[in-house]
Amino acid sequence: MTSKKIIFSLVAAGLLAIFVAQFLPAAPLLIPAELPEVQRAQHRLLNFESLANFRDLGGYATEDGRQVKWGILYRSGTLAHGTDADIKGLSQLGLSTLIDFRSGTEKNKEPDRLPEPPGFTVVEIPTLDDGNKMVADIMERIESGDFGDMDPDQMMIEANRQFATTFTPQYREFMQTLQEAEGAPILWHCSAGKDRAGFAAAIVLRILGVPQEVVVQDYMASKQHALNARRTQLLLLRVFKGKEAADKLGILMGVEEAWIRAAFDEIDTAWGSFDNYVREGLDLSRADVEKLRNQLLTDPA
Repeated sequence: MTSKKIIFSLVAAGLLAIFVAQFLPAAPLLIPAELPEVQRAQHRLLNFESLANFRDLGGYATEDGRQVKWGILYRSGTLAHGTDADIKGLSQLGLSTLIDFRSGTEKNKEPDRLPEPPGFTVVEIPTLDDGNKMVADIMERIESGDFGDMDPDQMMIEANRQFATTFTPQYREFMQTLQEAEGAPILWHCSAGKDRAGFAAAIVLRILGVPQEVVVQDYMASKQHALNARRTQLLLLRVFKGKEAADKLGILMGVEEAWIRAAFDEIDTAWGSFDNYVREGLDLSRADVEKLRNQLLTDPA
């Protein structure tokens, strides 16, 4: 199939999807916290129409025998492409706060679609922002088509190390915002909801006492969700930039276990331990951690 035929097929499929969506009623949003306990985990990924990788962090068991409350901690990818039904669904979550980790360029290119008025506070914490060398390198390679010496795994390992060190002020602000929510529902997102938002979810879950291996499993759950949301982009990359570009950027669009483990290892190296990172890096006292746990955890049903 030629490039022109592929592009025509993609456009036709997109127009057909838009046409069909106009006449089909949206499926009701299934909010895990409102479902029977036994059904919640299977609906952890909320069934929004166009909001990718939107997940509830509830239900994870902690080392002290409690579990994370449902309907309080949400993570997601961009909110830029939400349908009218998605916007209505956001209003049903009772959010107190939305945290946006995207850079200024990302936000200008794809501003979030939010309820009007939102009904919640929007906090912007740019991370991997416009001046970041890794982001600039990727953009230059996309423009030039030069991917020969690019090592996507190493790039993302380095990015995760930066989350644990260079971007500690941003994640300190994130944790301060979480504290200020006082246990009310909160959502944080980046572009794909897997790297910046993924590290945020990982440190929150560990602070709450969720075992590290469970935290890694939650992190890895983003892989297929994120790739599914970028299928069209990957296909266009393959058509216009070639197989090597699509394969390497496809790795960047997913997640790998080594990436989050690199972040945890960097925390241990740079801060001495996770507890030290929480206390010295994130500026959370033992009393702060206990308060967060009391607000965000519950006894299992």
